[in-house]
Amino acid sequence: MTDDRCSHHNLNLSDMPLTDEVEKRLINAMLHSMQRPDTHVEHVEVGPKSIAMIAGGRVGLASLLGSRPREDETHLAAGLVGRSVSQAAELLASASPFQISLGLAALNAANTIMAESVGEADAPAEALIAALGAGKTVGLVGEFPFVDALREKVGELRLFEMRDIPGAVARPDWDEALAGLDVLAVTGTAIITRKMGYFLAQAAQAKTVVLGPSTPLSPALFDCGADWLCTSVVIDPEPVLAGIRAGMPFRAIKRAGGIRFIQWSREDMP
Repeated sequence: MTDDRCSHHNLNLSDMPLTDEVEKRLINAMLHSMQRPDTHVEHVEVGPKSIAMIAGGRVGLASLLGSRPREDETHLAAGLVGRSVSQAAELLASASPFQISLGLAALNAANTIMAESVGEADAPAEALIAALGAGKTVGLVGEFPFVDALREKVGELRLFEMRDIPGAVARPDWDEALAGLDVLAVTGTAIITRKMGYFLAQAAQAKTVVLGPSTPLSPALFDCGADWLCTSVVIDPEPVLAGIRAGMPFRAIKRAGGIRFIQWSREDMP
C-alpha cells in the first residue's frame, strides 16, 4: 500500500457542485450502500492536510487536498458530533471542497472494518499494480512516490494529472488514452475532485485499483468498475489523531503507528 501523497494534494479546489450525472450516481450509490449509517459521530479531527472522523468506535480518514473551512464552515465539524454518520456523509453532495472531505471521512468511518479483524495486506498496492501491469499499458491518476519504480515494471505508464506536469497525458487526450488502458490505478481522492466516476467509466475495459487512505470500502465502487480497493484501517486512533493535528503527511503518520493497510477485491466484499 502507499500513502495518499500525490499531486492531487494542495489543489486549492474551488466549489464543485455535483452536477455531472456519472459522479452524482456514484455518490448516491455510495451513500445508499453505507454499512452502518445509523452510528453516531463521536469526534472529528481536522488538521492542515487531512480529516479523521470517529463514528461507532471506528475511524474514517480523508484528505483535504489543500482545502480549508470558509468562515461560515469553521464550526461545521464540531457540529457534526452527535449526528448520525449518514447525515455527515451527505456532505459528499456539497459543492464545498471542505465539506466534501468531511463527507468522505464520514463515509469511510461508516464502512471501515473493526481493527481486530484487520490483516495486513500481503503486498503494497504498488506491487499489485506492477503485477497486473507487467507488459501492459497502465494509467496512474496521481503522481505517487512509486511512479519511477513502477515505470520500470510495467509495459507503459501513462499519468493523468489534475495539474500540468511534464510527461502527463494532455487533458484533451484523456478519453482516448483511458480507453486504451489495460490497468488503471486511481487515487481515492478522485472522489473529492469529482472525477472518480469519470475515470472508472472511461477505462471500463481496464483492471482498476483504487488506492490511498481516502478510499472507501464501498461496494458501489465495485459496481462502477473498480476491481481492487487498497486503503487503510486505523487500529490505534491516538497516534493517528496526533499526526493529523500536527499536519503530518500520511506516510509519516503511518510510520508513527496506528495504521494498517488492506486490499479488498470484488470477491472479498461481503
